[in-house]
Amino acid sequence: MLDFFRTHGSLLVRVLVVGLAQIAIVWGCWTLPLFWNQGFDESVAREIVSGRAFRPEVLSRLKSDLDAIEQSTYCRASATRSAAIIRLRIAEQTLSMDKPGTVDQEFDALRRALFTTLSCSPADPFSWLALFWLSNNQIGFKSENLEYLRLSYELGPSEGWIALKRNHIAFSVFEALDPVLAKMTIKEFIQILNTGLYMEAVEIFTGPAWRVRDQILPLLTQVPIRNREVFANVLRNRGYEVIVPGVSDRRYP
Repeated sequence: MLDFFRTHGSLLVRVLVVGLAQIAIVWGCWTLPLFWNQGFDESVAREIVSGRAFRPEVLSRLKSDLDAIEQSTYCRASATRSAAIIRLRIAEQTLSMDKPGTVDQEFDALRRALFTTLSCSPADPFSWLALFWLSNNQIGFKSENLEYLRLSYELGPSEGWIALKRNHIAFSVFEALDPVLAKMTIKEFIQILNTGLYMEAVEIFTGPAWRVRDQILPLLTQVPIRNREVFANVLRNRGYEVIVPGVSDRRYP
């Protein structure tokens, strides 16, 4: 027996190495397209986050890739989150086109994507925010939905792109927020203005936050005077005559 292994041992090793190499090649051929598609989808998600607009038909062509990501046995938080971001944009676009049957399908797809993301990354603040938005639009606002918004604030208080989307959504239901969430929402707006995102702050202020502007304006004393001056000037240029604390009537470039 010992002589047999001495004679044939190297051959067995070679066979084993070749077999493992073949398995690795097959596995690579099977998984490479998946990872390649995931990389492309993550790139699209980053573009969406940065504000780039995609035509609905372009995003629809990615649905098979999104299905593969969501059904994969591999838990890649960046991939599942990217899929959820794309699903959310598809749902938003479909909702704006007012097609009830199609909207329901996209809402269901988004919910599945969010559950997949949260099972992979339970502390993802974007997914909790998207679940809050989805629940309000799919089944109507309920007080228990606020827990999703609360988790988004607690888990991601300072993520800029999430804050911009979250602030817009939170102000749209401001009257339904409890005092703690209402305070968080106004504080977040102040942080947005503090960081110099003037155009974004004006869009929120003159949009969903406009009806509660009297609650916001007195607290803008927490914002540096230069930021307040620019903010007031942009508002005036857009035709909004608002008294911003500590700012005179002169205009700033």
